[in-house]
Amino acid sequence: MRLHATRGSMSIGQSKGGLPPDCVVENEAAILKDSQRVVEAFHDPRPGAMVRVALAPCSPFSVSRELMRDSAVLARSLGVMLHTHLAENEEDIAFSLEKFGCRPGQYASDLGWLGKDVWHTHRVKLDAAEIRLFAETGTGVAHCPSSNCRLGSGIAPIRAMLDAGVPVSLGVDGFASNDSSHLLAEARQAPFLQRIAGGADAISARQVLEAATRGGAAVLGRDDLGQLAIGKRADLAIWDMRGIETAGAWDPVAALIFCGPKRARDVLVEGRAVVRDGRFLPLDIPLLAQAAAIAVARLVDG
Repeated sequence: MRLHATRGSMSIGQSKGGLPPDCVVENEAAILKDSQRVVEAFHDPRPGAMVRVALAPCSPFSVSRELMRDSAVLARSLGVMLHTHLAENEEDIAFSLEKFGCRPGQYASDLGWLGKDVWHTHRVKLDAAEIRLFAETGTGVAHCPSSNCRLGSGIAPIRAMLDAGVPVSLGVDGFASNDSSHLLAEARQAPFLQRIAGGADAISARQVLEAATRGGAAVLGRDDLGQLAIGKRADLAIWDMRGIETAGAWDPVAALIFCGPKRARDVLVEGRAVVRDGRFLPLDIPLLAQAAAIAVARLVDG
């Protein structure tokens, strides 16, 4: 599988005004040292790379200004990308104004968190000036509509971002706020939210599909994949559109987004089959599901 990993970090716990419990935060010097170790051990900058690493301080409310700034300096010295969560909800805006005296866009600008080597998750609560700032600097966004719905964060201004020229991709956030982490489910949810906010013509199925494919590659700085074209990497997902789910559909792209099969029939990564006829080849899925159920039972039982 092609992996884009983030070395995440949190350094400001509840005792210092942050969100995470103190037991999960790390020493900032140790974070930077280990971040460099992970990049040097695993990051592959070459075209067609199967593993790339980005530095990812979690969020402004769990990481100090100093660590945000130092992570940006370190990432650029190592030639890797930067990722964080930004402007997810009203609480994020209030925290930024109270602690930093500015909105999240200005905070990101002050600490070097703008540019084509940066992408932020969420950005639900941006104002027009922040959208222009991110467009002018080519700073990417990973839109996570199901997470935003589950947490009641709001509707990200994706239509306004696209119109301004902000690089837009789709993401799932994580299992803490997304139960299935299914990218096609995000592609279905995204237009629904935009149409609630902006009407039935706010965004098309093809624009959503582009964000899920070419948009994702662009935000990750990958010009070697994300589309079916000569010279690109052979990463392919194939859906069988002949089932009852799509019977009567006249537009296969719209059918895939709005009513298509959730499970791909075949998936190839770097030209090698990892899913064939709906079966994930590298792992025994029933055995993995059984192990997960046992782990969950142990967690619930304490």
